[in-house]
Amino acid sequence: MSTLIVFSCDQKYFPLAKGLVLSLREKNVDRDGFGIAFIDIGCEPHSLAWFRQQGVAILPASQLTALEGMPRVDGYHLAQVCRPFLPRLFPGTKTFIWLDSDLWVQSPEAVRLFASLAAKYPDKLFICPECHYAYTTLNSDIIKFQVTKVGPYYDVAYGRDIATALSVRPTLNTGVFAMAAENPLWDMWADEILRLYGRDYGADTSLVRHMAEQMALNHLALRTGSAVQVDPLSNFMCMWALPYRDDAGVVRVRLPPHAAIGIVHLSQWAARRTLYFDEGLLYRRGLYLDDQERHALLTA
Repeated sequence: MSTLIVFSCDQKYFPLAKGLVLSLREKNVDRDGFGIAFIDIGCEPHSLAWFRQQGVAILPASQLTALEGMPRVDGYHLAQVCRPFLPRLFPGTKTFIWLDSDLWVQSPEAVRLFASLAAKYPDKLFICPECHYAYTTLNSDIIKFQVTKVGPYYDVAYGRDIATALSVRPTLNTGVFAMAAENPLWDMWADEILRLYGRDYGADTSLVRHMAEQMALNHLALRTGSAVQVDPLSNFMCMWALPYRDDAGVVRVRLPPHAAIGIVHLSQWAARRTLYFDEGLLYRRGLYLDDQERHALLTA
C-alpha cells in the first residue's frame, strides 16, 4: 500500500467516524490509491461490519497492545498512543495520514497534499498548527487559551524551560498529520511516549497522560526541526472559531475572504456538540445519521 489513512475510536464516536469515512468515499479518496484502516478500541460488531462494507481494513486493539514498547493504557488513550506505532502495525505501507474520528474531509485536495508532501520529503513531519487569523477565541487572549492552558502540561512532563519554549508556540495538532514510514521520527515518538507514560507524576498523572502523545510530538518537532507546518485550513479547529455553511453548503471561515475549509475538525466535541449540530457543521449536516446514532451523539 502506497498511502494509508488511519483513524481510531470506540463506539461512542462511531457515528462521527462514519461521517469521516463517507466524506472520504464521497470525494473518491479511496479510489486514488489510498487505503483506509481503522484501529478498533471498542466498537460494536455492527459498527465494524459497516466499516468493512465501506472497504475499511480493521485492526483489533489486541494487535496494538501486543506490540513491544506499547504503553499499558486503555480507553481513549489507545487512540492516542497508537499513532507512533503505525509503521509497525501496517508494515509495507509507504506513507501514513492520520485523521481523528471527530473530523470529516470537505476537500480531497487536503488529503492529497499531505500524501504528496510526505512521499516527497520522507524525513519531514507534515502537520497543522493551531494558529489561524480566524481563530477569534484563541486570538482574543493568547495568554489564557495558549500559554496558560498548555504550559502546565509541558511543565509537569518536561520541566519549566521546555514548557516556556513550547507554550508560546502554536500547538501542532496531532489530529491530522502525515509522515513517510521510513521517517525516524516514528521510533523517537514511540520512545518518548513510553517514557512519559512510564513515569509516575502523582496527582498530575492524569494531566500528563491526557495529552502525552501530542506533547511528545511537539517536543520532538522543536528538538529535531523536522516539522513542516501546513495551512490550518487542512485541520480547521472549530473550537477556536465556528465556521459557517454558505448557500451552496460549503463550510467556510467566517472572516473575509471566507476561505473554504479543507478538513473540518469538530474539536472539543463533548462540550460543543449541540452547537455543531445546530450550525450544521457535521458531514452532510448530520443527515447521514439514523435516529439512534443522532441520539447517541447528543447524549453519550
